[in-house]
Amino acid sequence: MDKPSSHLPTRITFTEDFLRASVSFRRIDMIKTHLHQLYQNTILVDTLPADVVLDKGDFANLKKAPRNTTPVPRPSSFGEVMHMDVVFGPDIAVGNINYGLLFTDLYSRMTYLYPLQNLTSDIVKQLESFFAHLGFSPR
Repeated sequence: MDKPSSHLPTRITFTEDFLRASVSFRRIDMIKTHLHQLYQNTILVDTLPADVVLDKGDFANLKKAPRNTTPVPRPSSFGEVMHMDVVFGPDIAVGNINYGLLFTDLYSRMTYLYPLQNLTSDIVKQLESFFAHLGFSPR
């Protein structure tokens, strides 16, 4: 963003733990390296070492599954195969949005994101909104 909002501090400092949680606990070395090129100097990464508290996600005791070398064939048309997942982040977004409903069409690779405030009652409403947006129910 070119100019930060007036209600935000002029500089925002993120910890490495917050960045890791924001990208599903993946490696953040690339983000840290290129942060000054991607954003203006209003966003900084804390230079203090990460917390010593270890997260269960830092260690895995399961063997990695062999890689699938046979690709799944792409569907022949839009809406034939849709993937759906519930996503969430480390914080609550504006409007008390805790989760999101993510749809991806396998044919076009288009993604759609619908906000969820409550996992029990909002999923059905957002599914209906998604189908209305598409104009049909995916096969």
